[in-house]
Formats: sequence, C-alpha cells, structure tokens
Amino acid sequence: MSDIAEVEGAMSSRQLTALFLCSLVPWIAGNGLLPLLPVYAARLGADSTVAGLYLAFSYSALALGAISAGWVSASRYRRKLPLVLAGLAGVAFASLMGRVDSVWTLTLATALLWFSGGLGLALIGILAGMSAAENERGRIFGILALTSGLGAVVGGLGTGWLVKNWGYTTMFSSLAVFMLLWPLTALLLEEKQDKRPQHQEDAPRKPGPLGRSYFLLSAASIMMSTTGFFIVLIRSLVMSDLRFGPLEITSTGVIGGLISMPLPALMGWLSDRIDRKTFLTFGYLSVFAALVLLAFSNALWHFWLVFALQGIATGSTGSIGNAWVTDLIPRESLGWGLALYGSTTWIGGVIGFAVSGYALHNLGVTPTFMIGSLLALGAIGLLIPIKAKRGRVVTQI
Repeated sequence: MSDIAEVEGAMSSRQLTALFLCSLVPWIAGNGLLPLLPVYAARLGADSTVAGLYLAFSYSALALGAISAGWVSASRYRRKLPLVLAGLAGVAFASLMGRVDSVWTLTLATALLWFSGGLGLALIGILAGMSAAENERGRIFGILALTSGLGAVVGGLGTGWLVKNWGYTTMFSSLAVFMLLWPLTALLLEEKQDKRPQHQEDAPRKPGPLGRSYFLLSAASIMMSTTGFFIVLIRSLVMSDLRFGPLEITSTGVIGGLISMPLPALMGWLSDRIDRKTFLTFGYLSVFAALVLLAFSNALWHFWLVFALQGIATGSTGSIGNAWVTDLIPRESLGWGLALYGSTTWIGGVIGFAVSGYALHNLGVTPTFMIGSLLALGAIGLLIPIKAKRGRVVTQI
C-alpha cells in the first residue's frame, strides 16, 4: 500500500516541465555571463585581485538570495509569487549591467542580479523537493540539473557570439529581453499546500533537526564548490592573457555543458537504485582532476578538456546532493534545509573567487593550485563519515 501511495504521489509532467523551463532561463543567463565577467571587469580597470573580489561579492549576494529562500518559503507569500518577482527583478538588473561605467557600479548591478538568481533557483529547488515522491527524488533533481549544462551551452554560445559581433551593451540588452521568460514560466507552476489535519492548520510547524550528516555534506559542498570556482576564475584570466577571444573563452563552458547534460538524469536515476555517496565522490574526484589539468593548460583543447571534467562533476553533484539532502532531513525542514544547502555552492563561489584572485596576485600560480587541490581532497574526506543512502526501487503494478 505504501508503494502505491508513493507512485500516486509522483510529480505531474506539467509541474516538472514548468520547473524545468523556469530553472533553465536563469542558468542560461548565469552560465552565459560568468566566463565573460572577469574580462568585462578587466576592461573597466580591474586587476586579478579586484576581479576576484568583484565576483566574490557577487556570489555573496547569490548565497544570500539562496538563504533568503528558506525564510520566504516559510512566509505567507510561499514560493510562486516570490519566484515571479525575482524573475522580473532579474530582467531589470541584467539590463542595468550593460550601462555601467566602473567596476563598482558593475559590482552592484551584478550582485543584484545574482541575488535574484540565488533566490529563484533555491525556490525552484524547494518546490521540487516538496513535489517529488521519495522514490523519484534522484530522477527529478537529475532532470532539473540538466538545466545547468543546457544553460552553459546556450548561454555560452549566445553571449560569446553577441559580444564578438555587437559588443557587451547589446549582449546585456538581449539577455534582459530573453529573461522575461523566467517570470512567465513561473506563472505556470502549481503550488500545493501540505496536507495536515484541520486542527493543525493554525499551529506553526517547527523544523526538525538537520543533523550531523547534513552539515558534513554541506561543508563538503562548500569546499568542492570553492575548488570549482578556482577553476572558473583561473580559466578566464589565463585565457585572456593568452589572447583568446570572448567566444573561445565561453566555448569552454559550452563543452562542459555538453558533457554534463546527459549525466544529471542518469546519475540521479542510478542514485535512487544504488547509493548517493558513490556518485558524489566520483564527481568530486573529477573536479580535482580538472584543477590538476588546468595547471598545464595552454591550448584551447586543454581548456575544453578541463571543463569536460568540470561538466562531469556538475552532472553528478547537482542532482545527487539535493536528493541526498531530501533523504537526510525531515520533511518539515525541507524549505530551510534545501535553501541552505543550495547556498553552499554560492558560498564556495565567494571563497573561491576571493581566495584565488588574491592568491594569483600575491602568491603566484603554483601555490594557488596547491590550495585548490587541498580543498578538493578535504571535501572528499568529509563524505566518508556520512552514511550512504541506498535508493529504493518502487515496483509499479
């Protein structure tokens, strides 16, 4: 009977489609912009330290947006309306980025756009976690994680092509128009109320404890994300120094997106049937390998290979991490738990950009790579004490 109930509680195809489309738009915008932002900042006078601090501040806004989703989700406004408003704000801030004339105004505009993105993506994750049945969590988060890879392909090709042919102002204006799709698709989402007995409707539901395993997983995610953003900043600055153009720089993200696109759904589906730890560890190891390879890269195909490995990590960690969190914590804590876990990626961005920018400028290339490698190995070590979650196959009759 419990198995039948779980199958009946599966997410509808309409809800999954709406979540997918709503997630795809900010990922196209973010992944399309990210490779070019250090170069854009350098055009406005930033050195490697300032570029790192600029991106670190922007990602602190992204993390704050993701954390805020936990509070917003628990408020009377819930999730759908804030998601629509975040999309509308993102349109305005993307347009503003093309009209700045200094690093400081660029920093402010980027932080506002990134805050909207962090809030929106976290709300989408919460809606997915609340809507998915237990036996389909890995598959659902895997399908949604496809938007990151697809966003890297579409965004990378689109922004690079626009900048090469018409410049940054036209690129930002075009991106703002495209981002109107975000609030429009958010309107298609269904927001279901939790079913509770009538006498509990007015009683506040207290979140349950998140637990030691949750915090170990979150700490590992921060450390691994920090390493990943070492790779992102180093890639952009090194390729710019080697005289690669905007389209060539963004092409590395395209390659990573192409590699990662088929992986999230497959990894998520397999993690429902085997265990989450195995696949997450594999993803973390691929980030470590990407950083090592980046230290020796000087040709375009080298950077493609680096981001192919980075794509493997993105494909495995995005879906499996969220599914594992949903396994580990009580349902009444899902809003805060998924929002906080979602912020770990962006917290890693803050640390990664700030530390790598400073280290490159003051310590040199070799120490920077050593710091990143130690962080990656430390993240893998934090996964060891966490009990593996073995998925359960539900037989449909």
